Amino acid sequence: MYKDLDINELEKLKKEEAMLSLRKATTNIKERFGQSNQDILEEEFKSKTIGLVTREEFKRKRENIDRIYVQDLKIKQEEEEKKKMEQKLKRKQEYKLKTILLSFDSEQQELTEKKNYGKDSSVDTLYLPDMNREKKIEELTRIFIEEYQKNMELQKDQLIDIKFQYWDAQTCTRTLRIKKKTTIKEFLELARREIIRDFGFLTEFSPDDLLFVANAMILPHKISFHDIIAYKVKNRSGQPILSFEQRKVQAKGIEYEIEVENSTTCKIIEKFRYEKIKHIYPCSKWEVVEINKYQ
Repeated sequence: MYKDLDINELEKLKKEEAMLSLRKATTNIKERFGQSNQDILEEEFKSKTIGLVTREEFKRKRENIDRIYVQDLKIKQEEEEKKKMEQKLKRKQEYKLKTILLSFDSEQQELTEKKNYGKDSSVDTLYLPDMNREKKIEELTRIFIEEYQKNMELQKDQLIDIKFQYWDAQTCTRTLRIKKKTTIKEFLELARREIIRDFGFLTEFSPDDLLFVANAMILPHKISFHDIIAYKVKNRSGQPILSFEQRKVQAKGIEYEIEVENSTTCKIIEKFRYEKIKHIYPCSKWEVVEINKYQ
């Protein structure tokens, strides 16, 4: 096996084989329970030195055994030092966390004691004046009112389509797109301007001279379309006088949703004309909405 090798290569190969054999011996400690690492190395050394005749071979194997033992001992010491440092750091962190928690609990307890000074926590004190509680209630009430008013303004600014007819010998149907917050009086003025080209004599009339009729109900000038929708104003049959549906429309290239009134065609008539024919059908069926219900 070694006949083609020179003396130096042969010695090097034998040395590597000896080292490999000794390393394997140290990895089998668990299988040789009850023996220390040094005992195993010594036992391996004895088995490898049986039959040796030269002093150099004995010395070389002895040095190998001692070097392996020193290396293993150094690695073991380093691992123990590392483990000790980790445990020390862990204890330090746990102590720091515990100190912080204790400090926080102490501050909370001190704050609670100051806040409840002079009060028995077992007694119901809700009926007693409490400045802090009243301030919180006032603040929450203010925030709620502001949010409600903001929401109402957004709803009042929403657009709706109202279809109407001018009550005359001939009907004139138009559709106006308005905001929900528009009042009946404001709508009558917008409608008058819309049809004044066809009925020039309306220039002599103001919104106060006109009536707005929806589903056989005469609506007061002060009420707004938002109020009509919000309060669900109904006719004598119990049906809402105005009924809307959502519809998508486009304006200037922008698509948005509006509410369209399709079930009712509202009517506009002069007050003096109504007084003359209010006993004649269908005017005889018209009723005035009681605005006091919606104020």
